[in-house]
Amino acid sequence: MFIIVVSLLFVFSFKVLAGDVNDPEIIDEEDDCFGSFIDHPIRFQIFRSIGLLTMESYSFMDIESAWFFEESDEPDYLFASLKINDLDVISQRAVYSIHWTYNGVKYAVGSHIYNNGMNSSCKVGFDRHFSIFCNFNDAESNYDFENNIITFKFRKEYAGNLQKGDVLTKTYAWTALRFNFEPMTILFSDGELVKDAAPFIENSQDYGRDYVIKY
Repeated sequence: MFIIVVSLLFVFSFKVLAGDVNDPEIIDEEDDCFGSFIDHPIRFQIFRSIGLLTMESYSFMDIESAWFFEESDEPDYLFASLKINDLDVISQRAVYSIHWTYNGVKYAVGSHIYNNGMNSSCKVGFDRHFSIFCNFNDAESNYDFENNIITFKFRKEYAGNLQKGDVLTKTYAWTALRFNFEPMTILFSDGELVKDAAPFIENSQDYGRDYVIKY
């Protein structure tokens, strides 16, 4: 039932196209999530036993691919899509994001969805660790549960005032599982409860392909 509710929550006026789903800038291996609950599965079992977590697997965190695209009739906007192994909503908080660098500055667009899909937010702006102190701008997100794709839409001016020919470099995607009350998550010294990065960049400088702005 909650899937139907969530689908209604994310009906936007913009049309979501497939983009270059067959040739994405970012590709990830399957079943490669990591984080506190994977390194210490007993923690996951404890929180399941008290009813805070209800999921059977972490496939809703597992990245398959991600890509950027544009629409000629909306040249002021950039779109970015993130394909997940098995997109779903849960009782806790899921974070989905795509990151890149432009003109030496790091940017990101991302969405939080929580409370079984009853709450969500989507922002775009500077990509910094202490993001609470940064000024983020509103973006739009569309959750396509049938095709397991999240699509972000945001104004190019919010990502460095992008112009035709500009290049997005060091592209990657990132997901995370957190508690609804996020300060609970930081009690785990080894980071997010579950996370995925595509390509795997935790201990390397591996990134996806560049994207050239078309309009």
